[in-house]
Amino acid sequence: MTCGHARELIAASWTGEIDAGSEAKLKQHLSDCGECGAEMAQLTAMWDRLADLPAPEPSHALSVRWQSTLESLTSTRKQNQWRFSLATLWPQRPVWQVSIAVACLALGLVAGSFVHRALPGAGSGQDKSEIASLREEVANTKQLVALSLLQQQSATERLRGVDYTVRMPAMEPDVVSALVKSVNNDSNVNVRLAAIDALSKVSGDPRVRSSLTSSLEHQQSPLVQAALIDYVVDARDGKAMATLKAFSEKPDLNPLVRERADMAVRQLTQYK
Repeated sequence: MTCGHARELIAASWTGEIDAGSEAKLKQHLSDCGECGAEMAQLTAMWDRLADLPAPEPSHALSVRWQSTLESLTSTRKQNQWRFSLATLWPQRPVWQVSIAVACLALGLVAGSFVHRALPGAGSGQDKSEIASLREEVANTKQLVALSLLQQQSATERLRGVDYTVRMPAMEPDVVSALVKSVNNDSNVNVRLAAIDALSKVSGDPRVRSSLTSSLEHQQSPLVQAALIDYVVDARDGKAMATLKAFSEKPDLNPLVRERADMAVRQLTQYK
């Protein structure tokens, strides 16, 4: 079997479209040809990682329209007459309820700002204090939305919650704790990776750095392990060197992760 023919059969072997005879010849060629064997290993690793890519999510507008359609189809009919009720327009899911509350509060803030400018004597200290209070309420409501999303059963909803925290101007301690908990306990690799990325906003907090360094020992996914190592390096946490050294000595560690951990130790030497 030539190398060109072997490369043509590699993709077929992943999808199960190869017959037993060709598969046996391919395996024999890969064992004899070091170049093709190395290429097969590299491409297989890339193929496996494709499964970790997040699925495209529908737009927010589409989700709202879909939810509204479901509610209209399931609304009750009495005496063969449809009766309009505000309750049929109110979503049942707590996440959407809080989101609508945020939108209403934001609209109220904007409207109040315009009215405030039109009133005589605008700009007093009391008015400014009220606006600051409204902004604080908006920030607190956004925090509640993020925390609610992070507790949903759907991985897509939890990913949306992580994205919500990234777009917040500042992370409150409760949000940081929820993200650290996601890194440690979430069953979805994509959620854990997104949470690590979101926590880069607070990499200056030594408690967060310590928590993520400790989390490294309990992670099984090589992608999450590599992301945590990169986080420690980007945070220039010289105190993590001992943990990284011990971690790189684990016998069952992925070779690429081990190489990255050793490189991280060398990079952090200057920050001891």
